[in-house]
Amino acid sequence: MSQENKSPLTSLLPIVILGVGAVLMMQILDPGKKPEQKPVPGPSQSTSSLSDFEFQAGGEARSIEVDAGPNIYILNTQGGRIERVYVKHSDSVRLPDAVLNESADAIEKDRRALEVTLGNGMDFQPHIYYSAGGQGAEPLAHPRLNDAIFKVEESTPATGVREVRFTLPVEFKKHRLELIKVFRFLEKESFFHQITVIRNLENRPFTLGGDLFFKPFAGVGPGPESDSSREMAYFGRFINYNDSLSRLPGYGAGGSGWFGCSGGDKGPFTLYLEAPDTLSYFGAHSRYFIMYTRFLSTDSKLSSLDGAVVTNNPSLKSDAFYTGIYKNFTLAAAHDADLQLKPGAARVTDLVKLDQARTDAVVINMQVFAGLRADDQHVFNDPSVASGEFGEEAPESAMRDVIYSSTFLALFAKIRDGIIWLLRFVEAYVGNYGYAIIIIAVGWKLVTYPLNQMQAKTMKKMNALKPEMDVINEKYKDDPNERQKKIMEVYKKHKINPAKGCLPILIQIPIFIALYSAFTESIELWHSPFILWMHDLSEPDTVYTLNFWIIQGFTFNILPLIMVVSQFAQQKLTTVASDPQQKMLMYMMPFIMIFFFWSMPSGVTLYWTVQNIISVLWQLAANRFAKVED
Repeated sequence: MSQENKSPLTSLLPIVILGVGAVLMMQILDPGKKPEQKPVPGPSQSTSSLSDFEFQAGGEARSIEVDAGPNIYILNTQGGRIERVYVKHSDSVRLPDAVLNESADAIEKDRRALEVTLGNGMDFQPHIYYSAGGQGAEPLAHPRLNDAIFKVEESTPATGVREVRFTLPVEFKKHRLELIKVFRFLEKESFFHQITVIRNLENRPFTLGGDLFFKPFAGVGPGPESDSSREMAYFGRFINYNDSLSRLPGYGAGGSGWFGCSGGDKGPFTLYLEAPDTLSYFGAHSRYFIMYTRFLSTDSKLSSLDGAVVTNNPSLKSDAFYTGIYKNFTLAAAHDADLQLKPGAARVTDLVKLDQARTDAVVINMQVFAGLRADDQHVFNDPSVASGEFGEEAPESAMRDVIYSSTFLALFAKIRDGIIWLLRFVEAYVGNYGYAIIIIAVGWKLVTYPLNQMQAKTMKKMNALKPEMDVINEKYKDDPNERQKKIMEVYKKHKINPAKGCLPILIQIPIFIALYSAFTESIELWHSPFILWMHDLSEPDTVYTLNFWIIQGFTFNILPLIMVVSQFAQQKLTTVASDPQQKMLMYMMPFIMIFFFWSMPSGVTLYWTVQNIISVLWQLAANRFAKVED
């Protein structure tokens, strides 16, 4: 396209491409909104006397396995908690054989399921403080009640529901309490229901003398395969507080900004406590999986959490991400009436019913999701059972905002889902995702054949007019307005619309963004080999990593180099430029593109490279055989 035509569409196209690239880079390096809450250095109460719940020691730990269909849960009476969560391989969850076959975990290897809590499990545990301040174990990472042996009851209260209930009498400063933890697993669902109850057993009020903390779980795996900033950017946390969603960095990234620049010392924790009773949900995501706890309402106002504490710089182990807060925790004297927490209650409304005025117990009512980061996984597979359990026909629609690493990428979710479906469909026939990507790239070119023909013919006509354009540029070089007028007259005379040459590129921008999302955050390409040196389409096709003197970790990637050559050839064939500045931009664009593609998954780069090569061949054929019409 010629810069002599000042059509906004054509002259701004390079800026549009660069802008899209810049936005994508922001998504890669900075996946979300940073918290604006005031950081705090440590716990809200003194740690000089680190009292915690007391319980009777003794008993043997016992594991309980629940296979809900999509997931396998391993629970344990020690801690009354889930100690491991496995997501199972299925037609819609393509776990790589290379990962499962090499695992030392029998369930992963034999049951074709992947453990996604990094071995940390899910606690759903109250604790009295969250930072020991150097005086012992970190209770946020390992609440003391995780060592207690709970009494367990199992039941099947309704069709498609399996319940595991843990109970434990506890004391705090000689005051008797009871902790009840109910897990209700729904057959065929990635969702389960968790209810934690803390009740007063004495006829006198219970005053903690500070805040009570409640930790559901920490991070989600599998962990990063390298410590590169690009790899780390896939991992993060999120919290919805005061009707505002904040996305937070994951492992070891609390003080980092774009390009690894420090965001300043925020201290070890950030406190969310300015809007009591507004904690809606929080959770964590890895590159392919997501877990979240959504707090559901009960009939008791006492049960709403007041806030949360978020660790600013969590470790790779991912066992201390965040915890909820009950501010100045107190319970009224025990009521004579029972809580109606009947084992095996058929409906959740019977299970968590509390009188509005009753304040001798706290019921933390939660909907928990653990599964793949995909729209087609975040659904109720049996709405009738899920509706009876959660009181809703479908998952909360706003929760899909946390499935994607950014709301920007979520805008292209439907295109992304279509690409993934097509990728699976083609791979089922060719047996390799690399070939599937090539077929999709070729297929897209065939679908856009009329547009590409339009572009090729336009470029052919504009090339034929280049001598005439050079004369106009030279004659009116000091009068840009007259030059523009004469150029448009020539275009009109020869029935040329330069904007037609840009249309195929503009149409491909949303497709490329959806492809980026599909190929970087979808599990299909994870550990999926292609040919020769390309062993993993979800990662750059690195053949060598340079570690020498001050150059550490620089990778040599082959496919981006092939891409930049094909991009240069395409620019050369499809750009008509006589202006020196536009010529410079034409030569610079391929090298700007290599900056964005160098660390991208090789699946994305493969698609773009194939598209470039087809465009080059297409234009060569058009230049050779197409007839230039006057």
